[in-house]
Amino acid sequence: MSGDVGAQPSASGNVREGASAREGWTRRFVAAPPRLEEAAALYRSMGYEVRLERVPLPELREDCAGCPLARGLLRVIYTRRRG
Repeated sequence: MSGDVGAQPSASGNVREGASAREGWTRRFVAAPPRLEEAAALYRSMGYEVRLERVPLPELREDCAGCPLARGLLRVIYTRRRG
């Protein structure tokens, strides 16, 4: 998804989210294990496709952005209906 040519930003200004929304993906929330896996499994059981992506660096608080643990564990959960 990154590097979409001609992608337009979403209302939040995020180009990736704008492209994702056009493809039917909805941003749900940010989570870390074990809740990340639980939430992904729940969405799948309800008939959704699930995509997990790293949190964009600009969205992390300044005191979290330099933490490799936060960068390594936190993921944004995106979903869309199957089919």
